[in-house]
Amino acid sequence: MSLFNPNIKDVSVLLKPAYSPSRIPAPIGWQELACGDYIRTQTQLLINDYGRRLRCGTTVLLGPLSAQLNCQRFSVRQPLTISPNKGTANVRAQLEHLPLKNGSVDQIILPFVLEFGRDPHQILREVNRVLADDGYLLLTGFNPLSPALISGWNPKQKKAFPWAGRYFTALRVKDWLSLLGYEIVQHDYFIGRFLNSEDNQSHLGSEMTWTEKLCRKAPLLNASYAILARKCVYHKVSKLRAGQPSTVMQRPVAAARIESTLEQNKEVLHD
Repeated sequence: MSLFNPNIKDVSVLLKPAYSPSRIPAPIGWQELACGDYIRTQTQLLINDYGRRLRCGTTVLLGPLSAQLNCQRFSVRQPLTISPNKGTANVRAQLEHLPLKNGSVDQIILPFVLEFGRDPHQILREVNRVLADDGYLLLTGFNPLSPALISGWNPKQKKAFPWAGRYFTALRVKDWLSLLGYEIVQHDYFIGRFLNSEDNQSHLGSEMTWTEKLCRKAPLLNASYAILARKCVYHKVSKLRAGQPSTVMQRPVAAARIESTLEQNKEVLHD
C-alpha cells in the first residue's frame, strides 16, 4: 500500500528536489534578469563588504554572471572565471566537473548559480574539492520567501529570469554546507526592491523606496541572500600517549596556506 495520498498533487511545490533530470536554462548575463543591472550593483557592493573577511589569494568565480563582477581587491592577480556558456569567462567548463586541482583555490564566488544548476549538490561537492583547507566560499541566491518574487506567479513570467530557475531557501543551503563541514561566517539578506521584468535599469531613483524601508525592518523579505562560509579542517589524533585523554577530535585549526601564490591562473588547472 502506498504511503502517499494519490489526491495530493504537486508535492514538489512544497519542497523541490535538488537534482533536476532535465537541463535548466540559465541567464548568460545580468541584463537577462529582471532589474539585472540593479541586482549586479547590489551584489558587487555586498562582495566588496564581504571581501574584508577574505585573504588575498587565488580567487575563482563560477557561473555566467561572474565575469562582470570585480574581485580584484582580495585576489593577488586577475581572478579566474569559469562558466559553461560562451562569453567573457576565462575557462569554459561544466560547473559539476571543474578542471581545477584539488585544494588549489583560496576563495570561490558563486553568484546566483545553484538556482540554475542541474545538480546543486554536485556543484558544491566540486567547490569543496578544489577549495583549499580553511578557504572561503561566498554564494548568493534568490530568496523564495520574499514577496519580491511574487510577480513570477504570472504564467507569462515563468520562462523569464530569475523565475525560470528553482529556489532554495538560505536555511536549506546552509544545511548542505554544514554536511560538507563548513562554518557559516556571515549570512545576510539584500535587494529590497520588487523585481519587475519590464524595469531593467540600474538606477531606479535615489530615494529609498517603501519596499526597501520594509525590508530593512524585516530582512527575510529581501529578494536575495548571501552566505559566507569557511571550509573547516579537523585534525584527527591517530596515536595517544599514556595518560592523555581519549579525544579523537580537536578544535578546527587553520590549514597551511599556499606559500607562494600561483604565478599564472593556468597552474591551478589540470594539465
